[in-house]
Amino acid sequence: MINKIKYRIIILLALVSFTACQNDDNSTAATIDAMVAEPGDLLNQAFPLNKVRVEGEGLAGLKKITLDNKINISFNPNHNSDKAFIFTVPFDEKLGSRFGVQPITFETAAGSFTKDIEILQPTPTIVKTIPAVATPGFPLEIEGTWFYNISSVTLGGKALSYTLKSSSSIIIGLPSDAVSGSELIVTTPGGTAKTIINFATMVLVSDFDGNGVRTSWNAYGDIDTFNANTTGGPTGSYATLAWTGSTANGYNGSSAGGGTSFLSASNTDAAKTFIDIDVSSNVIGAQFAIQLNTIDGKDYGYNFKVTDVNWTTKTITLADFKDNYGFGMPATTLDASKVNEIKVGIVQSDTPNPSVIKFDNIKIRYQ
Repeated sequence: MINKIKYRIIILLALVSFTACQNDDNSTAATIDAMVAEPGDLLNQAFPLNKVRVEGEGLAGLKKITLDNKINISFNPNHNSDKAFIFTVPFDEKLGSRFGVQPITFETAAGSFTKDIEILQPTPTIVKTIPAVATPGFPLEIEGTWFYNISSVTLGGKALSYTLKSSSSIIIGLPSDAVSGSELIVTTPGGTAKTIINFATMVLVSDFDGNGVRTSWNAYGDIDTFNANTTGGPTGSYATLAWTGSTANGYNGSSAGGGTSFLSASNTDAAKTFIDIDVSSNVIGAQFAIQLNTIDGKDYGYNFKVTDVNWTTKTITLADFKDNYGFGMPATTLDASKVNEIKVGIVQSDTPNPSVIKFDNIKIRYQ
């Protein structure tokens, strides 16, 4: 009888011990005391790409982290203990990443639990502009980072129209009267990005409305008619030159003459110099001849065919000009600072008969 009592006491003690162990295992419930972003020690807040240190109890056996109920976050299990683990805040537009307060769920060996974390919008940055030197009246691309929720884009304190190409690119429209050296500011909820916009040197040669450094145009050679004050152009009057097949001289053209150079002595690089000219014609295939004269008596040419009878702006870099009226070798020695005359004509050897070319708003710019 005594042995039976001893046996029952031993079994009872074993059961008590087992139950106590179970209670010990369940006593450590998973809890989070804080989510701390590094660097900066933000509490329950973080910027994209921040590392976040989660501190608490019962955090061992981390299985899964889900942000905003849809974005799975990768983590290193080697950096997981019962009291802490670390993860990096992702940000991917394609996955639906957003800013603001949102839930984050952790699954550990002790169970699943959800907390709120605020994803903060970083301050935007401006990395570069394309082109590097802008031109008033032309579009300009701004490349940078964190262009989200833009509230304004200003230049010299004046609001600009813009198109958001992506979170890293904005296309802005520069006013024709914009001033070089003005400050461009992109403002978002995350802060502001600033840069100074320097503009190209631009010289209006002629707009055929009485403005520009060359206003008195005349024609020469095998022309049929020439009118430097034709009404109804893209911005007012324009020039019209017609050729109907005469080859008596073998050439034709129009010019407002020479004079001082268009650009300063420091603007020498032909690859950085451009001619902008609005063009049209009576027929596709009409071939323009653009010629340059310099103060030291040299001449260069660039020829192109019209592919659209509607008005378009043709931009030509001086580096594309050639000698021998545009039919020779590339003008590798062309000094842009010496150009003082621009001529416009028709290539008679390869153009429809008749050809009527129209042109307006001739500009030369250096950037």
